[in-house]
Amino acid sequence: MIAALRQRFRIIAALVIREITTRYGTRIGGYAWAIIEPVAFIATLSLIFSAIARTPPLGRSFMLFYATGYLAFWIYRTMADQVSKSVQVNKALLTYPVVSPLDTILARTTLQIVTQFVVCVAIFSGIFLLIEHFSSISPAPVLAAFFLAISLGMGIGITNCVLFHFSGLYEKIFQIVSRPLFFISGIFFLPDSIPHPYREYLLWNPIAHIVSLFRQGFYPTYRAHYIDISYVLALSASFVVAGLSLLAVFGAKVREA
Repeated sequence: MIAALRQRFRIIAALVIREITTRYGTRIGGYAWAIIEPVAFIATLSLIFSAIARTPPLGRSFMLFYATGYLAFWIYRTMADQVSKSVQVNKALLTYPVVSPLDTILARTTLQIVTQFVVCVAIFSGIFLLIEHFSSISPAPVLAAFFLAISLGMGIGITNCVLFHFSGLYEKIFQIVSRPLFFISGIFFLPDSIPHPYREYLLWNPIAHIVSLFRQGFYPTYRAHYIDISYVLALSASFVVAGLSLLAVFGAKVREA
């Protein structure tokens, strides 16, 4: 049992190293792009909306408001995107019996968690030092939102990892359906400002809960009473279980080219 776990750990570690070199290259600049891209996007949002409005919907800093909104969404989206392609980009390695589809998923998940954590720390540290000094940060809601975004993204990613393999049409439909999430997840606004009953419709979107929870950690006076952690957690767990079940049933077919 211990020997088998050690072997799995070595395989996943090797896959993580391979992911780093293939995705970011061997130079520091490759990894730095993972930070530059969200920074550029947040800066663009801040410049555009600061020209339109005098103050953001919450607080005084446009940069902080859009950073807390976009990064919470970005954690979910990049996790789902990367995990859903785990098997596809590692097809050649699956010809080795010791490497399983789950190994490729765990390797990508591990690398993505580390990358997302580094990116968030770097961006918020830069905002704190150069732009806006936070009065206080509450780690609990930030970490809870980070965990929920990762869990939801991973669950949807695992499920799509199998479904994308069997249906290219489903993959295209999923991408089309997912695009509006960027506009209805509370990145640009607070769900509190949406009138009844549209706010209730909006809150069926689990990412809106994650974004609001993430923001609570940076705005001590902000109380989003509509946040339902149990709803997001149950949905995330359902996707993880569904994805792992599909992988257990169709794992052998997923290996096929």
